[in-house]
Amino acid sequence: MAADIITKTFEFKLRTNKKFVAACEAELEHSRQIYNAALQERIECYKLTGKSLSFVEQSRHLTEARTLPDVKAHLRTIQSDALERLDEAFKAFFKRCAKRQGQAGFPRFRGKDRYHTLSQKYEVQRGCPLKGDKLIVPGIGSVRVRLSREIEGRVKQLRITRRADGWFVLLVCDLAKPEPLPKTGQSIGVDVGLTTFATLSNGEKIENPRHLKAAEKKLTKRQRQLSRKRKGSANRLRARQRVARTHLHVARCRKDFHHKTAKQLVTCFDRIAVEALNVRGMVKNHHLAKAISDVGWSRFFTITKAKAENAGREFVKVPAAYTSQTCSRCGHRQKMPLHVRQFVCEKCGLEICRDVNGSHNVLASSQKLTPVESDSTRGNRNKRVKKTKSVSTDAGGDFLS
Repeated sequence: MAADIITKTFEFKLRTNKKFVAACEAELEHSRQIYNAALQERIECYKLTGKSLSFVEQSRHLTEARTLPDVKAHLRTIQSDALERLDEAFKAFFKRCAKRQGQAGFPRFRGKDRYHTLSQKYEVQRGCPLKGDKLIVPGIGSVRVRLSREIEGRVKQLRITRRADGWFVLLVCDLAKPEPLPKTGQSIGVDVGLTTFATLSNGEKIENPRHLKAAEKKLTKRQRQLSRKRKGSANRLRARQRVARTHLHVARCRKDFHHKTAKQLVTCFDRIAVEALNVRGMVKNHHLAKAISDVGWSRFFTITKAKAENAGREFVKVPAAYTSQTCSRCGHRQKMPLHVRQFVCEKCGLEICRDVNGSHNVLASSQKLTPVESDSTRGNRNKRVKKTKSVSTDAGGDFLS
């Protein structure tokens, strides 16, 4: 993709009707069967020959299978998408095998409850599938859309997904990269944590909204109601949907918070420095796993990085080791128990908030790195993490000590 082109996804809720829902469910089921059949074909081929099939070979087999009326009755683009998804699953599997020395989950067959999205590529000559508030989905039909904003660029992919609260369309578009934001001349270091979501090097603190904890009471009640329902009954299905809607609401609240916080940082600062945290290693601590998953540092960093790149800002990750245990004034390192929230340097006497001190160190470290160089810190960081025995509640790098 050209450097001046970016990809943006526009999501809208559909005003469905029974005919459209039935057509979507039929296409979903067929796409799921194609996925499972292709997976079975790869497994059997490997057992017989010791080699796996590629996407190109399976695509050729699909062409041969389209002589059958039941297969030909469905769009080729949707069928090809199922093969591409399986191919991506195998690529991710082999990548995990290389990293974890063979300990990686093998791609699984998809049940009806684990396959909710169908997708098709959209050629240039087709034009925009959205005409006013009417969406035309090839091979399925037309449906009204709840437009929340105007789409931009050229649609290159159309996805229909089923969620707990209805059906949605995702239009993946290519559009010109926006003009960089005007320079502010300001840089910021960000120290993330659990008690406080983020502490900035200018002294500001962003509180942790704790979305999952706020919904925990309602979620507990609905999960208990679900556990009392008889399996296979209509009441259990409705109770299950209520639980799913609650989880979906929490996820959306968290996503909205991440986007708004990232937008504020990108608007105000030219350079944003964060810690290169090993979140996968941190969640192995079962005492903190739920709180760490709820705060969503990795997703926040991903969103911030994307916004920074589109706005012409710098996003830098620095090694997280000892950022909270090193004096930001003289560089003296000392042990800091987790319950001590005030950093008092034994050498120069600096007295400062522990998190603010960590954010100062993050910013100082970022001055020595470029965005490209910061990506290389991940491999070295993971080697240090393997030596750790525990994970702290402070994300300021203490868990690496």
